[in-house]
Amino acid sequence: RYEPTLRKMRSLYCLLLPLFLCCGVTLALAGSSSSTVAPTVGSTSDFSTQQSSYELQYFGARGAAETIRVMLALTGKEYTDTRFEIAPGTFEAPAFKQAKESGALAANLGRAPVLNVKNDNKDADTTTLGQSRAIERYLAKQLGLMGDNELEAAQIDCLAEHCRDIKDAQRYKGFSVFNRDKTDEQKAQLRQEWFETDLPGWLGKVETAVQLTSAMPGYSFGERNSYADVVIFSLLRDCTIQADQEDTLAAAQDCPLLLSIANRIAEHPKVKEWVENRPESRF
Repeated sequence: RYEPTLRKMRSLYCLLLPLFLCCGVTLALAGSSSSTVAPTVGSTSDFSTQQSSYELQYFGARGAAETIRVMLALTGKEYTDTRFEIAPGTFEAPAFKQAKESGALAANLGRAPVLNVKNDNKDADTTTLGQSRAIERYLAKQLGLMGDNELEAAQIDCLAEHCRDIKDAQRYKGFSVFNRDKTDEQKAQLRQEWFETDLPGWLGKVETAVQLTSAMPGYSFGERNSYADVVIFSLLRDCTIQADQEDTLAAAQDCPLLLSIANRIAEHPKVKEWVENRPESRF
């Protein structure tokens, strides 16, 4: 690894300064929340400017935080996984309510997830980040998953956003169990259309896009781990509903490059260990 040039340092300073100007608040949660630490050590990319400790706060679910957790598992970065446990038979999470009322979630408008970032080189210097995608991009740069420069980062981010578009399109299709505006028959028809027609079309386009940046099977950008690899894994191999998982893989049968990427991440020892041992959740 080489020393960055003065110009590069100035560029990084301008990029990360807004993150450090936004002060966050951490909360020692008790009661119905739980915290675990992943005892591993990771590497950083050329974007990284400091050594930091992380606390991720989210519900006792995969949801909007699981891509973050998988990135941290893949790179072996130690962090505190604080979960707002949901009371059985309800959607109530007392510790989440407590955190919201205390202002600990203000950086994300009273929502979760949030990432508390503590600069290990300074005393009591903690910043709280909101918005799951902003957290993902920040960590991807810190963990060496965003390439070596801004152009490569943009290319990787582009691939990740293609996958986000697919998830958004699935949600807008309206067949989720949480959708109360349609009958079960209507949702069954929409679900069939999605997995048999819509999703294969989307994935075919993403397959073509990834072919432009991949240097070998199993990798979406060059021949190294990237943020986009994790997002592709999350899309194809980490569905929360088993029936959706099976139908998603069937829809991707004509996308060998995407499947090779998702399968490689799934078989990575650290990711495999995380998936096998992570807490069970309803969604």
